[in-house]
Amino acid sequence: MKKNLGKLLIILLTLFRLPIYAHELANYKIEISKDNPYQREALTITFTAQQLDHTTNIFFFLKPKKSNDYKIYLLKKRTKELAYHNAITTFEYILFPLHAKTISIDFNFIVKTASDQAVKQAYIADHDDSIAIRMNAHTIEVEPLILHVQKLEHTVDLVGDFKLKTKIDKKTMNQYESLNLLYTLQGVGYINKDLTLLPKLANVTQFFETDSPLSKLTQNGFAIKKNFIYSLSAKDNFTVPSLSIHAFSPKKKQYYTLKTPPYDIKVKKIAASTLLDKEEFPKQTASLNTESIKEFFIYLFLFGIGYISAKLEIPLRLKKRTKYKDIKESSNPKALLYTLMHSYADKGLEHYYAPLEDMAYGKKGKKSFAKIKREILKSLQ
Repeated sequence: MKKNLGKLLIILLTLFRLPIYAHELANYKIEISKDNPYQREALTITFTAQQLDHTTNIFFFLKPKKSNDYKIYLLKKRTKELAYHNAITTFEYILFPLHAKTISIDFNFIVKTASDQAVKQAYIADHDDSIAIRMNAHTIEVEPLILHVQKLEHTVDLVGDFKLKTKIDKKTMNQYESLNLLYTLQGVGYINKDLTLLPKLANVTQFFETDSPLSKLTQNGFAIKKNFIYSLSAKDNFTVPSLSIHAFSPKKKQYYTLKTPPYDIKVKKIAASTLLDKEEFPKQTASLNTESIKEFFIYLFLFGIGYISAKLEIPLRLKKRTKYKDIKESSNPKALLYTLMHSYADKGLEHYYAPLEDMAYGKKGKKSFAKIKREILKSLQ
């Protein structure tokens, strides 16, 4: 009788095309914010699974299949206990379709069951060698999501809503000085990680690095604040050209261009002999400050070392001390889980979510919190 009712339910769901798919253990519903997006437009995929078998403990595991057609990141996972042996788990993903064509998004959905006795036995021991829960795994087929991705009419560098600001510390200098030029790109959407702004300038020595004080996954894409930092020096006058960054806003359905002003830089000639003082005390003049020159060369040396180490992929000891500071300072499983999901979503650390979530809610696993943290830091080296 139970099987007949289950079959009847599936037939009814098929006839009325309800977006809920049933199995004897659980049902699931999968939704996507838009099925005809533009290239690189941020989409939200929500997958909700509900327990139907109330005689056992059920755990849900969902993993999207990899593809060159899109990039997908887990935004959050939450489980709500409605009653004993009755839970709902929601997975929320952010997807960026990369190519203009019809693409399919597939998932591996696994439901694991465990008896009360198995769960109880696993949590008896309170140490690192406590046994894992003995579970039975069941794979449930998931209807793939079909997207019809629209092609962008123009080539763009950004997809989303962004602003670009620029700041320069001087427009006049001598041939022994350098100027600092800062471009700040800020907004929400999709940005190419390899994006650079200022091209190489003839007869200009140029150092470049980036800094990302903000990169957080949201429902609208990555919330980004990225600094493009340039240090320029030259022997003759030169011009920093105006820059144009082309972008598309899916929200407004508009193409737009971010522009920066040009800068004409005047380089004054100073004889090398004026850099040496004839008297013992420092010589201060209106056109030259030796202390500033000294500070400039110290800065240039440090900047050059950082630039070279980045190019050669040689980490500096100074960087090592502060690297992954947010992970090291995460004092409990919940804090570490939040840090991984929001700052390291693209580092392939998803397999640590489940054990950290279990620890956060009082469950025990094979590994301790300290051991998991060490493994994460080692995998990021």
